[in-house]
Amino acid sequence: MDLNIDDVELEILKMLQEDGRLSYADIAKKLKIPQSTVRFKVNKLTREGYIKKFIAILDPIKLGYPIIMIMLLRTDPRKFNNIFNRISEIKEIHHMFQITGKYDIIAIFHARDMEHVGELSNRIKSLEGILDSEVLLATGRLLIKNELPI
Repeated sequence: MDLNIDDVELEILKMLQEDGRLSYADIAKKLKIPQSTVRFKVNKLTREGYIKKFIAILDPIKLGYPIIMIMLLRTDPRKFNNIFNRISEIKEIHHMFQITGKYDIIAIFHARDMEHVGELSNRIKSLEGILDSEVLLATGRLLIKNELPI
């Protein structure tokens, strides 16, 4: 792996992927290094963009969003950026990628119920520049992985 980080920083990243709530003291103890070194290295990793932010990963089902809706969108290339930005503003969006193939965008949303799916679908399909769309619903959650293989 050709990263611009040292072995200690790599271990810190692995530990924080596993549990972002680990304190500097906990990390220092496990790695047998001073707490001040951990603080310095975490700040460096954050400043350099290796760590984007610290967040809690919530359970959408427990919070009332049991349906995963996937939209495949073909867009007018002249409207692509505007469409991408407009969809980014929708609070139910979970992931969105520009893709290759027949469609230009894949967008993944969490929805409360089928009525909500219809509302989201219609809202997005009505955006200026959407040429074609396909709506898919996840029928089961097979894998959601938040860790990178570092």
